[in-house]
Amino acid sequence: MNVPIVIRGRQFTVRTLDDGEAIKAAAKELDRRLTEQAQRSRAFDEHSVVVITALNLIAEIQMMRQEHDEHLEIIEKEIFDLQAMLELLLIKDDS
Repeated sequence: MNVPIVIRGRQFTVRTLDDGEAIKAAAKELDRRLTEQAQRSRAFDEHSVVVITALNLIAEIQMMRQEHDEHLEIIEKEIFDLQAMLELLLIKDDS
């Protein structure tokens, strides 16, 4: 399906396998972030605004990945601890 989107006043057509709602929402969010960045840094040209916004998005993604990894580590430790407790209970049951 071809989905029309508008970013910073320019229209693009994006091909997607689904109904396109996710790409429309992403385009709307990107447009919002680009507009905010352009308003904060009026001296920058459009290319610089895009690069700075992209860097900010990548930094957010990296931070979320790190948080995800930390949560996953905690969950894995909890699973290991639960497994050890279950094994102890099973050993006690066999006795």
